[in-house]
Amino acid sequence: MDEPQVNISHSEQNGLKRFLIKTNVELRNEENCTQILSFGTPNDLPVKCVLLLGETGAGKTTVFNGVINYLYGVGFDDDYRLCVKEELVSTGPATGSERMKTESQTDYISKYILYHQQGMKYECNFVVIDTPGLADTRGTQHQNSIMKHLEEFLTTDCNIDSLHCIGLVAKASTNRDFTFQMEILNEVIILLGNNVPEITNLFATFAVEKPVVDQIVRNAGVKFMKMFEFDNGVLFAPHRLSDSVRKKDRRVLEYRWENMQEQYETFFTALMNAPTVSVQILREKKLLQKSLKELKLHVEELARLLTAIETNKKKLIKYELQELRNRDWLQERRITSKERLEVPEGFHAHNCPECDQTCMFPCPPDKGIFGCLTGVLAGSAVGAASSSSMAASVVGLTTNVVSGSVAATGIPIVLIVSVAACGAMMIQAKSCNFSNGRGDVCGERGCLCSPSQHLTEKERIVEEVSIEYEINDELKELYDVAVSKKNDAIAKIDSGWQTVIHKKRQVTLGLVL
Repeated sequence: MDEPQVNISHSEQNGLKRFLIKTNVELRNEENCTQILSFGTPNDLPVKCVLLLGETGAGKTTVFNGVINYLYGVGFDDDYRLCVKEELVSTGPATGSERMKTESQTDYISKYILYHQQGMKYECNFVVIDTPGLADTRGTQHQNSIMKHLEEFLTTDCNIDSLHCIGLVAKASTNRDFTFQMEILNEVIILLGNNVPEITNLFATFAVEKPVVDQIVRNAGVKFMKMFEFDNGVLFAPHRLSDSVRKKDRRVLEYRWENMQEQYETFFTALMNAPTVSVQILREKKLLQKSLKELKLHVEELARLLTAIETNKKKLIKYELQELRNRDWLQERRITSKERLEVPEGFHAHNCPECDQTCMFPCPPDKGIFGCLTGVLAGSAVGAASSSSMAASVVGLTTNVVSGSVAATGIPIVLIVSVAACGAMMIQAKSCNFSNGRGDVCGERGCLCSPSQHLTEKERIVEEVSIEYEINDELKELYDVAVSKKNDAIAKIDSGWQTVIHKKRQVTLGLVL
């Protein structure tokens, strides 16, 4: 068989060398205290996986070292032993004192991959998962942390599909209560399912004499299939003849070694035919739990969003009503004023003193051409002329017509013809006829007074209407607040519905996946 790769450095005691196997670090997670180490060249052969559990000091790492030496064919007479890590107690960085023996020497959950090499007895790869010691002096919180990290490791980092053996490691001579280990195994059953006892085996370590741990474990209610007695105390025992090692002692050591090898052979034969417990179920369970947790969070978020939308709807109604109540914060006031303006020379206005308004304007003089000129000029868009120049032109025209001439300087021919056509009317006109046909009521612009009550004046009354705006500061403040709050509520409602739609898509996608 190919020699395993080992580090150059080694330790030696009583003529027995200890070589540390060179490992390839495939993964190390400092946060979860997990790591994956491998030996040999990767291949596609089947994998047999063993998970080691046990209290601090039970000998889990020693069992693994025994597995290494067995698989690589190390014999009793060889002057070396293989090990995966130093067995020496590490020293604390602060005090320099030896680490307490009641605390685990293995702080990491370590997955060791032993790839098949030519000459091995079994045509497969082996995976051994070594865990920190349970039930040490660091308390329940530390144990819970280990189980949490183990669950995370099995569901994410370890990249294995099945377990073939769960090895409960305990010293063969222990007489301690095994209730705590029972609780740990129950947690594993919760993680991996009810088939866990079918692949659970008891590893009795340092088994020189008949183990008593078997009955203790059964009395604790722990279910397991078989017990394997691993006398690992002989693994690193000096065996060369010397003053301290006599022939008789060596024969005893050799006998113990053979028994240990037989136990490992029995174990691996059983392992090759062992049923499996799927870790995939744990992954699916973990994924389902994660999905349910996320779904619950999404549903809670949806409920919160819908509640917020309903709250904002109520706010919207409230502030719409407030806006409606205070919309008249800007008051419009119409102010009417009256002013007297002089009328052009030669004209007059009929004013009602009761209504304080001009009921008729413009009106021509009582005699001469103006009785007709009012109608003529009104029809030619100049009859309402109010300037003195227009009056002068009209006077000039009158003089020429009376003297018998039909030519007038500065007057358009159309106007001359119009005036000539109504010459008889101009001569006969005596007044503006304000009262003709009106009866006893003026009726102009709602005037109910008699025409005889009106005054003929050289001024007309002009009415002007102006608009003033008055701001009610209190109403305006309430209105502005209402508009702002209303717009804010509308924006939140729109945003809330967009988020609800997005969350619903997430929930739907999560259910599909």
